Amino acid sequence: MNQALASAEPVHNYCSGTQPGVLSEIYQPELNLVYWQRETDVQALEYAQYLAGPDCYFSSKSSVLGEAEVADWLNEVLPEHSGKAAFVEDVAILADMFSCLFDLSNVGIRLQALQRAMCPKFHVDKVPCRLVTTYTGATTEWLENSTVDRSGLGAGSRADKAKVPNEQSGLVYTEADIKRVPEQSVVLLKGEGWWQNEGNGIVHRSPQASASEPRVFLSFDFAN
Repeated sequence: MNQALASAEPVHNYCSGTQPGVLSEIYQPELNLVYWQRETDVQALEYAQYLAGPDCYFSSKSSVLGEAEVADWLNEVLPEHSGKAAFVEDVAILADMFSCLFDLSNVGIRLQALQRAMCPKFHVDKVPCRLVTTYTGATTEWLENSTVDRSGLGAGSRADKAKVPNEQSGLVYTEADIKRVPEQSVVLLKGEGWWQNEGNGIVHRSPQASASEPRVFLSFDFAN
């Protein structure tokens, strides 16, 4: 049996594993979230902490690139500091994995240092699939299909009109139902734009962040 798939543990609408091959499970129709629980290179993490720290003024960079262009672009736009080479290599490897998994000639890349929640309310994305990883800080929060009332999603919904936190709107059954991806994990979030997945995009949100507890967040999107 393939070691990567042997490490996958399907549960409801998500699965996880300790080998990168688990990410290919996103093609299973019943799954809308898959994560690879990994250990990131120590030097790469130290560089990410520098990006989030008070001595660096980095905030956000984004572009549409071919997989082979990612490393050169990062070397150009990122500040010099110890661990930069390891960080660039890690991001470039993830770009290669994302491109190969979905046969993409170009990807949309976004790298941000955040001091507040980017998308603080639970929502679904209108994209086929997005790769997300958080190098430092709190990680993505999400809900299983069985624990969310989708009628509470989006503009004009009961939750939106109530102007109250998700936990008080009826969208979430109990606060204990809110799950958080393990630290350093690489996550695939299947959206509403995936073939025959309308109404089943993963419900998720950005966690809280602050100046004292910033996040360094990377995402890849389809760009073809």
